[in-house]
Amino acid sequence: MIEFDDRDLRDLQDVDGILLQDVHGQRVAIGAGFDYENVFYFMHDYFKEYGEEDFAQQLGYEDDIDMYKSWFSGIPVHEDNIMDMVYESFTGIDADSLPDNYDHEEEDYLEAEDHKLDQERGK
Repeated sequence: MIEFDDRDLRDLQDVDGILLQDVHGQRVAIGAGFDYENVFYFMHDYFKEYGEEDFAQQLGYEDDIDMYKSWFSGIPVHEDNIMDMVYESFTGIDADSLPDNYDHEEEDYLEAEDHKLDQERGK
């Protein structure tokens, strides 16, 4: 899974993304412009890394077969429903509700200083 970097919080807030706080101990972002643009990109990577059965169990199903039966043998499940399930199961929070504690100006300043030093050293 691709772990969320706090420096990207402002971007996640700009696209009304969500932050999953507990994906096997990692924080993962879902939002337009991120590696996981939507819940399907997240699911694809999750299945590759942890498997479909683990995903189903995280969502409260007995196993992946139980999940698929539930999803495909009744009222169709829409992307929003899956996103809601993922949000609840992986301790999701709306990025807009998070304070942006990352000091973007200080980071920009430090990067500019590093660039100046590199130029002075001939790099």
